[in-house]
Amino acid sequence: MEHFMQSWCTALCMIRDDFEKEDAFRGLCAMVRANPSGAVSSLAYLCKAIASWHEIRNEDLNNEVCQVLNGYKQMLANGGWEQCMATLEPSVLHRLSRYQV
Repeated sequence: MEHFMQSWCTALCMIRDDFEKEDAFRGLCAMVRANPSGAVSSLAYLCKAIASWHEIRNEDLNNEVCQVLNGYKQMLANGGWEQCMATLEPSVLHRLSRYQV
């Protein structure tokens, strides 16, 4: 995953909110759930991709995204989460606050 995660997330940032973006994020969430450590080096890119949503209208997908973010927050509890968040722009942090992280 570490070989394609950054480019996948960068591409997702450029896609408008629609069913194709929903499908791509479902796959992304499934990959991260299966191998969270494989995407940890791309966490900032993942956060930017999540923040690119104007609104996730599908409640199940919204919950999945929230679970992924909170899973990383727990996984990186020894300061890693805060370190990653410190690299993000304020607008990204503001959009991520929708997910209670």
